[in-house]
Amino acid sequence: MSKKDIQTENEVYFLGSKESRDKKPNPQKKWWLIAAACIAVVIIVALLTLLLRKPTTDYYFEPETEEAVYTAGITPDTIQPIPGDTVKGYVEILEETVNDVPMFVYVPHHATLSLSVGIPDTSDSTIVFITQAADIRGDNYEIVGDFVLAGEKLSRGVAKTGFCAVIDGEVIIGVSDNTPLLQKAIEWKGYFFRQYPLVDNGILIENNPKNKSIRRALATRSGKVIMVESRSAESFHDFAQALVDIGVTDAIYLVGSNTAFGWYYDEEHKKTEYGTVQSEELRNISYIVWRSE
Repeated sequence: MSKKDIQTENEVYFLGSKESRDKKPNPQKKWWLIAAACIAVVIIVALLTLLLRKPTTDYYFEPETEEAVYTAGITPDTIQPIPGDTVKGYVEILEETVNDVPMFVYVPHHATLSLSVGIPDTSDSTIVFITQAADIRGDNYEIVGDFVLAGEKLSRGVAKTGFCAVIDGEVIIGVSDNTPLLQKAIEWKGYFFRQYPLVDNGILIENNPKNKSIRRALATRSGKVIMVESRSAESFHDFAQALVDIGVTDAIYLVGSNTAFGWYYDEEHKKTEYGTVQSEELRNISYIVWRSE
């Protein structure tokens, strides 16, 4: 067998015309296709991001599930002090961490606590701190549990045994399904609402919801009424345990998650808002209001 014959037998032939075999690939066309594909992917990702980040104001009650969030999402809105302003109330903000649970501790100074139904007037210069209080139902948007506003009973129910009573300026946080403080709040033109109990006389109280979320609590520590907010998504158990560990003696839950709306003024009278302003149709959303004394 000749050398030519050996070369012929070792050659590999592909199906197709000779033109297709001889045609060389066009590198410019290849890179153009890759660039077009990349642009298409970027556009799709951008559209999905916009859709997923679309805000909602239809917040009725805390969702049963929520993705873990590792910052409180607080957005500062700085307002310069008003010349001649004599308001002396303010909120001190402390950062504390225990058992890997980071928290903000809000300590109102020279301020008294009351309740409001519907968002308070944002131009009211006497307000130093507001935060959402009682939950509302998802079916009829009514307040959940007993609620008294300046002596008027607006709703009833004891599904949640934690309570806060404000009578003649005194704030009492406790746990009971039948407390005489409810009737006393009515008679004394005071305030009363119910929420999940978290801590009772220094003892952790377990609750059924098992999801994780940004948590908030109205609490007493060293005889002072404070508000505590987790800076990361936590379970009820871990949040309540953290409250006990920082010295809280009594605490009830407040509306949590990143959507609950509120604001406060610090000692320099700078305003910070957090959460999402609720729809005007949700008229039964209640707030704890601290006003300057």
